[in-house]
Amino acid sequence: MVVDLQALRYSAERLWIRLEEDNQVTIGLTDEALEDYDELTKIRLPAEGDEFSKDEIFGRLSAGRGVGLRLLSPLSGEVVAVNEDIVDAPEAILEDPYEEGWLIRLEVGSMSEYDDLMTRDEYDEFIDEEFGDDGLDEDESDDYDDDEEDYDEDDEDYYYDDDDE
Repeated sequence: MVVDLQALRYSAERLWIRLEEDNQVTIGLTDEALEDYDELTKIRLPAEGDEFSKDEIFGRLSAGRGVGLRLLSPLSGEVVAVNEDIVDAPEAILEDPYEEGWLIRLEVGSMSEYDDLMTRDEYDEFIDEEFGDDGLDEDESDDYDDDEEDYDEDDEDYYYDDDDE
């Protein structure tokens, strides 16, 4: 199945958002968010039932020791589904970020935040302005280990693969 990138919405954090039925959205990482990563080693995602406000950290993605990406929620809502398959095999995000590599599904209370997200044309323009030909800015990864208090390794409310610890 070919994904129509024009039908998706986008956030400044390089996430795609697909509107589903019943005020639900599926969220994943764009190709642009992933282009600097050759491998993904670990992902932490919230549990079903967790609620997030727009711009709140809902997970982390690791691409090796000390290199990571904080995942900020593009919308406020309650987690209604988590892609547990990518917790066991995060490389699926690199292989198919728009289908098999989706992250979470949220039920949103208000569609106004969704309406404020970028269209594909706006997103392309944003990427060109923000990152130009120099690639993506990785300022988020610089402080990956600095704020670990956001997540407790033993917290059962977060899915993650701890085989490499």
